[in-house]
Amino acid sequence: MSNLEAARSGDRRRALEVLRDTLAEQIDTTESATHAQLAAQYRAVLADLAALSLGEEGSDAESIANTVALRLAHSVPSSNARRGGRLRPSG
Repeated sequence: MSNLEAARSGDRRRALEVLRDTLAEQIDTTESATHAQLAAQYRAVLADLAALSLGEEGSDAESIANTVALRLAHSVPSSNARRGGRLRPSG
């Protein structure tokens, strides 16, 4: 199934699985200059698939919370980390 067919099917899980497979194939067959970008997209798709699996087992609120947690785990470092981890004095 192509990515277009999967997207048109309306089945989110199937569309993500096809996209996951496409990205994995591209990572294996492209030059290293694009690996970081492809890997980031691949990780995001895996996180979305994991969140869908969790959503099937739990409530919608749990699914949303898990999706947010997974995305935050792969997001840009916090402002404290960008400042070298130093906290401002309070007081």
